[in-house]
Amino acid sequence: MNAAIVRLGIRSLTVGSRLTLLVAFPALLLLLGVLLRTVGGAGFGADQAASVLKVFGLTIVVPIVTLIATSTLISSELDDSSIIYLLSKPVPRLTIVASKAAVILATVVLCAAVPIGLTGLILVGSAERVAFAAFTGALVSAVAYAGIFIVLATMLKRSVIGALVYWLVWETTLVSLIGPIRWLSARAWGSSVLDQILTPAIDNNGVPWWYAVLGMSLALVIGVALAGRRLFTMTLSDD
Repeated sequence: MNAAIVRLGIRSLTVGSRLTLLVAFPALLLLLGVLLRTVGGAGFGADQAASVLKVFGLTIVVPIVTLIATSTLISSELDDSSIIYLLSKPVPRLTIVASKAAVILATVVLCAAVPIGLTGLILVGSAERVAFAAFTGALVSAVAYAGIFIVLATMLKRSVIGALVYWLVWETTLVSLIGPIRWLSARAWGSSVLDQILTPAIDNNGVPWWYAVLGMSLALVIGVALAGRRLFTMTLSDD
């Protein structure tokens, strides 16, 4: 990684409307957790909490936060050609992508995984493993989404639209309609890990936790490698 690129990435994410968006979605999730706990009281169980966290956390907050971070650090720089500044420096292209990926991962941990875990704590307290399961599941999905969105950001001309189509069509719609697709779904990987931490002795009809972790790792590594390869083939005169 390159410390200067990391600092530039952090600065880009912490100014203007981007920071507002990054904070708004987890804040709304926390507020929802407070409202549900207030209405449901002590009767709000672990299964209900897990369903809320999967629907609003893993399905909405994680991909949106990841997309905001990825579009800010990669897509927007490619669109306005500010990436040329980095490409002109004597820094390996893979290092550029890896440095940006590190900032993206740190962002989704702080703005997605941690708030989702805190929401689980709000909903059922510390007596259940909901908070830990939700944090871990969100982390798995977030890392996988980061790898997928990074490669889409470098490969597609309209990468934000492409990422939204991928999220809405593949992750949100097709995974719900066609069961086998869950084996290739970032959201399903996180959901399966969450379920298996909560009820390890029960077959939750999801992918095994080890497969989810493997899929997450491959998505990130392959995504960064392909994005680095794409930057390597770019020249300063490319549009």
